[in-house]
Amino acid sequence: MFGFPPLPPAQGLHPLIVHLPIGILAIAWVPMLMGLLCRKHRSGLFLSGLIILALGTLSLFAATFTGEAAEEYVEHSVQYSTQAIDYALHEHEELGESIRIIFVGIFALYAIALLLHHKLPNSKKKPAGIASALIVAIAYFFGFMSLANTGHTGAILVHDLGVQAPLATPPSTTPTSSNNNNSSYNNNNNNNNNDDDD
Repeated sequence: MFGFPPLPPAQGLHPLIVHLPIGILAIAWVPMLMGLLCRKHRSGLFLSGLIILALGTLSLFAATFTGEAAEEYVEHSVQYSTQAIDYALHEHEELGESIRIIFVGIFALYAIALLLHHKLPNSKKKPAGIASALIVAIAYFFGFMSLANTGHTGAILVHDLGVQAPLATPPSTTPTSSNNNNSSYNNNNNNNNNDDDD
């Protein structure tokens, strides 16, 4: 029968959540760039970029929240009590908290840039748009490189140092009625064989 796999405990949710901000923020800049190139649909594309950026930023909060639970699990696990793991874990935690602040700032910058684009007179929109686009682009590049570095430190913890998040406990298996019937059938056959031997 088709069924969903069991969810891991809170300490094991980090590997499931952490890839969301990476994937979302990797494409958030696409509608931003398309908005600069396509004047006809500029407002809709800029708004799409803002929404995607907001979703990616919110997913960073979910990633850091589950990361704190995973960190507590690792710190209390005897098999992970090594100096290398402690150092890498602390570095990954610091980068994760920093990247969350960085993208909150990028979101605020982009939102202000869009607000100015609508409020400024037409004569000032072009120079202000170019300046704000450059500022947002530089900040976004710096932010995404920091995000990639954060993911790299997480990969070191998993693939180089062997840190594993706890998995979900599989559901207990109970014998089915067919198994019980098979057992009864085998017992009856054994009894018949014993009677024939007698």
